[in-house]
Amino acid sequence: MKKILITGSSGLIGSELCEKFAQANWEVHGVDCYLRSNLLLSKEAETKGQIQSLQKKYQNIIQYNNNINELEVMQEIIKDMDAIIHCAAQVSHPRSLEIPLKDAQINVMGTLNLLELTRKYNSEIPFAFISSNKVYGDMPNRFRYKIVDDGYHKRYENCEYDSFDEKIAIDQCHHTPFGVSKAAADMYTQEYAKSYGMKTATFRGGCLIGKNQKAAESHGFLGFFTKQILLKKKLRIFGEGYRVRDNIHSSDVAEIIYLWINSPRPELDGKYGKTYNIGGGRKNSVSIFETMAAIKAKTGISPMYEDAQERQADHLWWITNMSKFKNDYPEWEGITKDLDYIFNELIKNYQDIYGLQFELEDLDYFKNLTKETEVILKSYHKLSVVNNL
Repeated sequence: MKKILITGSSGLIGSELCEKFAQANWEVHGVDCYLRSNLLLSKEAETKGQIQSLQKKYQNIIQYNNNINELEVMQEIIKDMDAIIHCAAQVSHPRSLEIPLKDAQINVMGTLNLLELTRKYNSEIPFAFISSNKVYGDMPNRFRYKIVDDGYHKRYENCEYDSFDEKIAIDQCHHTPFGVSKAAADMYTQEYAKSYGMKTATFRGGCLIGKNQKAAESHGFLGFFTKQILLKKKLRIFGEGYRVRDNIHSSDVAEIIYLWINSPRPELDGKYGKTYNIGGGRKNSVSIFETMAAIKAKTGISPMYEDAQERQADHLWWITNMSKFKNDYPEWEGITKDLDYIFNELIKNYQDIYGLQFELEDLDYFKNLTKETEVILKSYHKLSVVNNL
């Protein structure tokens, strides 16, 4: 039986990966020290218990309650593995402004320590790093955007690109310490492939979502918005509600990483260290305003919100181009969980957690929108420019 190490094993993506590999008959070794709630200053962000629940279902999951910077412990684990997926992180870019040293200790030194231990003791195995699209800083904001507000969509649209691939520059822009620490870890992961011949890849995700996400205001936009609206609590919108994110379900993320671990693909020069953007794409994109409208349509609950100051280096618009991964893995079936699935799952989950009494309606809300965003994109000349950085 092959063995795999998954750090951040009790988080949304870590726990999803643990289950994915356990089902595939790998011996799964998870490492987590459960810092999320402490880092995000929210008891509701606590992840402890998720991996333990999986252990009750799968006998082939072994959990270590350790910090990834405990080098002696990690050395003993790593030297016996057949693959590594590194998910553990300080995940919040607004919180990183308050704890830049802690952020760097976890995101930079934690990643570097794992890479170095792997290089020294088990250098032939594949090493996947869960990075972030925040490595691009606010560079995506430097394109022209227009507002679409036609009664069906209420969002920014990019006037120059349909989606973003991996060619966007990552320097000479504003990141926040989180974006810098993830960029440093991302580049170290690439460098250990180029300099030392390791089999590495980085996966730059944006809004990764699923019912097991322990959302807080400082991380987990879609989960947090859904929860607050259902509990009839006022939201704060940081910057305009026209901002767009694409959303990818944790199970789709797990499938992508699973494919790579089982068949890492090198660059044309034979070296590894590829970077991949991962996200839900245009069909799974939604603005803050559109999110609130969808939740109201599905639950009958009207959102309450107030405007708040824009967050530093926050993306105005992000839609992922995954053509690079698709070209490398033509067997990949693509995104399997659409927006209706994602929203319905979140709503039902919070209904169960909080015992909320209402009937979920309009299950196919997004499918039933009579106008597609692609149609609107053809009408740019009718729209007024609202942002041109």
